[in-house]
Amino acid sequence: MSTGENVSAGLNGDPYENFRSLLQQSVVFPTEYTFKFIIKADKDKIADLKSMFAHAKASISENSSSGGKYKSFTVQVFVQDEEEVIAYYKEVSKIDSVIML
Repeated sequence: MSTGENVSAGLNGDPYENFRSLLQQSVVFPTEYTFKFIIKADKDKIADLKSMFAHAKASISENSSSGGKYKSFTVQVFVQDEEEVIAYYKEVSKIDSVIML
């Protein structure tokens, strides 16, 4: 596949396909998966993020940036497969200005 074909496939297909493939090759499921996010230190955004993992009995730790404008979150949650990981990323991506690491 040429570079042009790869770009076209990404634009027309599932944008998570490469990530899905990487997860399938490098992670043995089911497992405890670690997510990392950075968001503005806004109580509503923080509440939104935490609510997305509330049902999963996730372990969530947070740190404030030195200026206090941002918060970083490390979320550890047990997942069954790569589709569950992708579903969490899709849900979190709905939070305005979130950075997913």
